[in-house]
Amino acid sequence: DSVFDNHSYSNIRQIRTKHLHLDLDVNFENKTIYGVARHEMINTGVDTAIFDIKGLEIQKVTLGKGTEKETDYMIGQWDKDSILGQPLLVNVARDTKFINIYYKTTEHTEAIDWLNPELTAGKKHPFMYTQGQAILTRSWIPIQDSPANRLTYSAKIKVPKELMAVMSAKNVTARNESGVYEFEMPQPIPCYLIALA
Repeated sequence: DSVFDNHSYSNIRQIRTKHLHLDLDVNFENKTIYGVARHEMINTGVDTAIFDIKGLEIQKVTLGKGTEKETDYMIGQWDKDSILGQPLLVNVARDTKFINIYYKTTEHTEAIDWLNPELTAGKKHPFMYTQGQAILTRSWIPIQDSPANRLTYSAKIKVPKELMAVMSAKNVTARNESGVYEFEMPQPIPCYLIALA
Protein backbone atom coordinates (compact mmCIF):
# COMPACT_ATOMS: atom_id res chain seq x y z
CA ASP A 1 0.00 0.00 0.00
CA SER A 2 1.61 3.22 -1.11
CA VAL A 3 -0.43 5.61 1.04
CA PHE A 4 2.12 7.87 2.62
CA ASP A 5 1.38 11.40 3.71
CA ASN A 6 4.29 13.44 5.00
CA HIS A 7 1.84 16.06 6.26
CA SER A 8 0.19 13.72 8.72
CA TYR A 9 1.42 11.68 11.68
CA SER A 10 -1.55 9.33 11.45
CA ASN A 11 -1.18 5.60 10.90
CA ILE A 12 -4.21 5.20 8.62
CA ARG A 13 -2.80 2.06 7.02
CA GLN A 14 -3.10 0.29 10.38
CA ILE A 15 -6.16 1.96 11.87
CA ARG A 16 -8.33 4.66 10.40
CA THR A 17 -11.47 6.65 11.06
CA LYS A 18 -14.48 5.42 9.12
CA HIS A 19 -17.03 7.73 10.73
CA LEU A 20 -16.57 10.78 12.96
CA HIS A 21 -19.27 12.09 15.31
CA LEU A 22 -18.71 15.51 16.87
CA ASP A 23 -20.42 16.54 20.12
CA LEU A 24 -19.44 20.19 20.41
CA ASP A 25 -20.34 23.26 22.41
CA VAL A 26 -19.39 26.58 20.78
CA ASN A 27 -18.68 29.21 23.42
CA PHE A 28 -18.41 32.76 22.08
CA GLU A 29 -17.57 34.34 25.44
CA ASN A 30 -14.19 32.69 25.68
CA LYS A 31 -13.89 31.88 21.95
CA THR A 32 -13.54 28.17 22.59
CA ILE A 33 -15.07 24.99 21.25
CA TYR A 34 -15.42 22.23 23.86
CA GLY A 35 -16.41 18.70 23.10
CA VAL A 36 -15.79 15.16 22.02
CA ALA A 37 -14.59 13.77 18.71
CA ARG A 38 -16.01 10.25 18.53
CA HIS A 39 -14.10 8.17 16.00
CA GLU A 40 -15.43 4.89 14.66
CA MET A 41 -12.35 3.04 13.46
CA ILE A 42 -11.41 0.32 11.04
CA ASN A 43 -8.71 -1.47 13.02
CA THR A 44 -6.39 -4.03 11.42
CA GLY A 45 -5.37 -5.22 14.89
CA VAL A 46 -2.93 -2.64 16.23
CA ASP A 47 -2.35 -1.31 19.75
CA THR A 48 -1.85 2.38 18.91
CA ALA A 49 -3.95 4.86 16.95
CA ILE A 50 -2.22 8.08 15.91
CA PHE A 51 -4.12 11.33 15.36
CA ASP A 52 -2.97 14.82 14.37
CA ILE A 53 -3.51 17.73 16.76
CA LYS A 54 -2.40 21.34 16.69
CA GLY A 55 -3.15 23.92 19.37
CA LEU A 56 -5.73 21.67 21.05
CA GLU A 57 -6.01 20.82 24.72
CA ILE A 58 -6.72 17.11 25.16
CA GLN A 59 -8.70 16.41 28.33
CA LYS A 60 -9.08 12.64 28.19
CA VAL A 61 -9.42 9.78 25.74
CA THR A 62 -11.86 6.90 26.17
CA LEU A 63 -12.57 3.70 24.28
CA GLY A 64 -15.97 2.16 23.57
CA LYS A 65 -19.49 3.24 22.73
CA GLY A 66 -22.15 3.58 25.42
CA THR A 67 -19.81 2.31 28.11
CA GLU A 68 -16.58 4.26 27.81
CA LYS A 69 -13.32 3.41 29.51
CA GLU A 70 -10.43 5.84 29.84
CA THR A 71 -7.23 4.88 28.05
CA ASP A 72 -3.67 6.17 28.14
CA TYR A 73 -2.43 8.56 25.51
CA MET A 74 0.73 10.45 24.76
CA ILE A 75 1.27 13.70 22.91
CA GLY A 76 4.45 13.75 20.85
CA GLN A 77 6.81 16.64 20.25
CA TRP A 78 5.94 19.65 18.11
CA ASP A 79 7.46 19.28 14.68
CA LYS A 80 10.39 21.63 14.23
CA ASP A 81 8.63 23.86 11.70
CA SER A 82 5.44 23.86 13.82
CA ILE A 83 3.36 23.33 10.68
CA LEU A 84 2.21 19.80 11.44
CA GLY A 85 1.47 20.25 15.13
CA GLN A 86 1.84 17.13 17.24
CA PRO A 87 0.96 13.45 17.07
CA LEU A 88 -1.58 12.17 19.59
CA LEU A 89 -0.83 8.49 20.27
CA VAL A 90 -3.71 6.57 21.81
CA ASN A 91 -3.40 3.12 23.42
CA VAL A 92 -6.04 0.86 21.93
CA ALA A 93 -6.83 -2.85 22.01
CA ARG A 94 -6.53 -4.91 18.86
CA ASP A 95 -10.31 -5.01 18.60
CA THR A 96 -10.96 -1.34 19.49
CA LYS A 97 -13.56 0.21 17.20
CA PHE A 98 -14.51 3.39 19.07
CA ILE A 99 -12.13 6.12 20.26
CA ASN A 100 -13.52 9.23 21.98
CA ILE A 101 -11.25 12.24 22.33
CA TYR A 102 -12.41 14.90 24.82
CA TYR A 103 -10.83 18.24 24.04
CA LYS A 104 -11.08 21.98 23.73
CA THR A 105 -9.70 24.47 21.26
CA THR A 106 -7.28 27.16 22.44
CA GLU A 107 -6.13 30.57 21.26
CA HIS A 108 -3.57 28.65 19.18
CA THR A 109 -6.29 27.02 17.08
CA GLU A 110 -5.62 28.40 13.61
CA ALA A 111 -8.63 26.97 11.77
CA ILE A 112 -11.21 29.14 13.57
CA ASP A 113 -12.00 32.79 12.99
CA TRP A 114 -14.07 34.52 15.68
CA LEU A 115 -15.59 37.79 14.48
CA ASN A 116 -17.04 40.34 16.89
CA PRO A 117 -20.53 41.66 16.04
CA GLU A 118 -19.19 44.95 14.64
CA LEU A 119 -17.28 42.98 11.98
CA THR A 120 -20.43 41.25 10.70
CA ALA A 121 -23.03 42.44 8.20
CA GLY A 122 -25.78 42.61 10.82
CA LYS A 123 -23.54 44.13 13.52
CA LYS A 124 -25.67 42.41 16.15
CA HIS A 125 -24.25 38.94 16.71
CA PRO A 126 -20.76 37.46 16.64
CA PHE A 127 -19.78 35.06 13.86
CA MET A 128 -17.43 32.09 13.79
CA TYR A 129 -16.25 29.92 10.91
CA THR A 130 -13.65 27.23 10.35
CA GLN A 131 -11.20 26.84 7.50
CA GLY A 132 -9.57 23.40 7.44
CA GLN A 133 -7.60 23.50 4.20
CA ALA A 134 -4.97 22.36 3.73
CA ILE A 135 -4.00 20.77 7.06
CA LEU A 136 -5.70 22.95 9.66
CA THR A 137 -8.64 20.70 10.54
CA ARG A 138 -6.31 19.18 13.18
CA SER A 139 -6.35 22.51 14.96
CA TRP A 140 -10.09 22.31 15.71
CA ILE A 141 -10.69 18.53 15.66
CA PRO A 142 -8.28 15.81 16.81
CA ILE A 143 -8.28 13.79 13.59
CA GLN A 144 -6.22 11.69 11.21
CA ASP A 145 -5.65 14.71 9.03
CA SER A 146 -4.78 13.09 5.72
CA PRO A 147 -6.88 13.48 2.56
CA ALA A 148 -6.02 9.84 1.79
CA ASN A 149 -8.56 8.89 4.45
CA ARG A 150 -12.16 9.66 3.48
CA LEU A 151 -14.75 9.49 6.20
CA THR A 152 -18.39 10.18 6.86
CA TYR A 153 -19.35 12.45 9.73
CA SER A 154 -22.21 13.52 11.92
CA ALA A 155 -22.39 16.24 14.52
CA LYS A 156 -24.43 17.67 17.36
CA ILE A 157 -23.47 21.32 17.82
CA LYS A 158 -24.63 23.61 20.62
CA VAL A 159 -24.45 27.35 19.97
CA PRO A 160 -25.90 30.40 21.75
CA LYS A 161 -29.68 30.50 21.31
CA GLU A 162 -29.70 33.59 19.09
CA LEU A 163 -27.33 31.94 16.61
CA MET A 164 -27.66 29.07 14.16
CA ALA A 165 -25.03 26.47 13.27
CA VAL A 166 -24.33 25.36 9.72
CA MET A 167 -21.91 22.70 8.51
CA SER A 168 -20.61 21.20 5.28
CA ALA A 169 -23.44 18.67 5.50
CA LYS A 170 -27.23 18.56 5.17
CA ASN A 171 -28.40 21.69 7.00
CA VAL A 172 -31.60 22.73 8.68
CA THR A 173 -32.92 25.98 7.26
CA ALA A 174 -34.41 27.50 10.39
CA ARG A 175 -33.04 28.57 13.75
CA ASN A 176 -34.49 26.72 16.73
CA GLU A 177 -34.92 27.74 20.36
CA SER A 178 -32.61 25.13 21.86
CA GLY A 179 -29.46 26.25 20.06
CA VAL A 180 -28.69 22.58 19.32
CA TYR A 181 -28.24 21.52 15.68
CA GLU A 182 -27.60 18.07 14.25
CA PHE A 183 -25.83 17.25 11.01
CA GLU A 184 -25.15 14.23 8.86
CA MET A 185 -22.67 13.84 6.01
CA PRO A 186 -23.29 10.38 4.50
CA GLN A 187 -20.73 10.69 1.66
CA PRO A 188 -17.12 9.89 2.57
CA ILE A 189 -15.06 13.10 2.34
CA PRO A 190 -11.48 14.14 3.12
CA CYS A 191 -11.41 15.75 6.54
CA TYR A 192 -10.30 19.18 5.30
CA LEU A 193 -13.87 19.52 3.96
CA ILE A 194 -15.40 19.33 7.45
CA ALA A 195 -16.53 22.88 8.15
CA LEU A 196 -18.59 24.68 10.78
CA ALA A 197 -19.95 28.21 10.94
